[in-house]
Amino acid sequence: MKNTLTSIFALVLGFFTVTFAAVMGLFIGLGALIARPFIRKKINAAYEEALKQQGYTQQSYTQSNGQEQNGSTIDGEYEDITHSAPHGSKQSMA
Repeated sequence: MKNTLTSIFALVLGFFTVTFAAVMGLFIGLGALIARPFIRKKINAAYEEALKQQGYTQQSYTQSNGQEQNGSTIDGEYEDITHSAPHGSKQSMA
């Protein structure tokens, strides 16, 4: 008798746990579906702000096919290092 009551209690508790998990999963999924457009809008705004801070505009960033882009360049000295040895190295050309 004691084992029967314990097993019934365990079944009821297990059923409650599974039902609670299913309902919570449903609410979390529904909340994610509702929040998705708002999160996407916020991410796009942050991305455009980052492009703006780096000197790009949306138009110049999306241009392709070799067209000129309207970026910003920092003025300074330029030294071509493509075919030269590093500074301070003593390599012989033998």
